[in-house]
Order: sequence, then C-alpha cells, then structure tokens
Amino acid sequence: MSDEQILGGGLANLGQVVRRGDTVERPAPPHAAALHTYLRALRDAGFDGVPEPLELSSEREVLSFVRGDVAIPPYPSWSREEDVLASVGHLLRRMHDASAAIPLPDASWPTEFADPDAASAPNLVLCHNDACLENVVFRDGEAVALIDFDFAAPGRPLWDLAMSAWYWVPMVPQTIAAVEGFDGMDSPARLRIMVDAYGLDAADRRTLLGLFPSLVDTMQAFMKGRVAAGDPVFTEVNRKRDPQRYAKILAWLDERHEEFAAALGTAS
Repeated sequence: MSDEQILGGGLANLGQVVRRGDTVERPAPPHAAALHTYLRALRDAGFDGVPEPLELSSEREVLSFVRGDVAIPPYPSWSREEDVLASVGHLLRRMHDASAAIPLPDASWPTEFADPDAASAPNLVLCHNDACLENVVFRDGEAVALIDFDFAAPGRPLWDLAMSAWYWVPMVPQTIAAVEGFDGMDSPARLRIMVDAYGLDAADRRTLLGLFPSLVDTMQAFMKGRVAAGDPVFTEVNRKRDPQRYAKILAWLDERHEEFAAALGTAS
C-alpha cells in the first residue's frame, strides 16, 4: 500500500503537493535555493515555525511535514475563533522578530504579492506574503507554523501583517465574506484582535490601515495576471466572483475607515 497522500489546500500548486510519511514533496519555486537558506537560518535563530528544507532539485523540493491542523474550504468553525486569530498575529510577530537579524539572500524573489514600497523602506525582512488560512498550521488551537513560501519576498513586516489580516479578519465587506465562508464577522474588532496580538504601536497602526487599498490593487493585479496567463484554477475562481469585487472592497474600506481607526485606537 502506498503511503503517498495528495495534500489539498492552496490553489497555486493544487494537486501537486505530496506527503510521504514525515516529508512533503512539492514543486520548487524559482527562488527555492535562497528560500531554503533563509528557512534554515530562521530555524537556527530559534524560530521552528517553518518546515525544514531537506532536498532540492531543479523542479521539486522536499521539506519536513509539519504536523497539525490546517483550515481548508469549507472553512471549519474553529478557524473563525478569536483566539485563533490572535494566535496567527502572535506567530507572525515571532517570525518577523527572528527574521530581523537574518540577512536577505540574493535571489529573484517573486513580485506578485511583494511589498510595493520595499525598495525604499528600511529594515526589510522576508515576508511570507500569503499567510492565508490554508498556509497556517495549528495544534490545539494555536498557530505553530507557516507553510508554502512560494510568494515570499523582501518587504516591510507591516505589509506581511496586512496580507495576513486580509485573509483572517477578513478585510472584505460582509456580502463578500459570507460567500467565501466568513459570514457574521465584526471586521474592525477582529483587526484589533490581530493587531494587539502582533503588538503594534500607534504609529504602525496608522500605517497599517493605509496599506489596505494598495493591497487590494495587488490582489486584483494578481488575479488579472493569472487569468490572462490562462491559469485554469484561478480563471475558474475569478469566473465565480462578483466582477465588481475589488471596487466594492475599496469603497467599503473607505466607508469604514473611521470605524477601523477607532477600533485600532488611531482615530483623529
């Protein structure tokens, strides 16, 4: 009997990630060599919340399998709990703190989800850039690891936090959140929970709020690019979505800005 298991979850490598016992084999991103160097450095710095790189070829990589629970659609009820949300914020902060002392390897890092202001920003770290529900591993309700660093790129820690909040809060109107499995969420309150767990000061909270319109543009450009390239998975996802999705999100962010600012304690 084969011990191979196809792992579901993310869209980018759908059906191509295979578990064999305590290892995972998956497509190797173009920046895999530099990424493996960085992941090892994170583990050496005391942050064990990433897979251990084991093997690398031109097309495939082998990583340690991180045991635990991952939320995949239809998202389970536990993934909506406030303690879970706070735990994600805490895990992201731990990774960023460990990253602060690690030099960024030279590489052609992905640009699709990258921080658009990274070139002019100080104190860059390697951002995960896709810490969505499918890419966070939990044990006993606590976020313990991040997986799937395909979109990782240098950037500001706040950009990485904003990207994660986009998925976990989520930072979309209720009409959209309900369709995507997150109905009934109090977005301002949930953003506050995540930000508090991460540990932002007042100035960083103001900056964070200002990042979301740019993040929406990034998400829209990503989807347009994947559809234009003929990607069948993302083309099907896009087909099922409201054509005005991104315009509605931008309008909602503008309308609710003061409410978010009040929740974060940054209202003028």
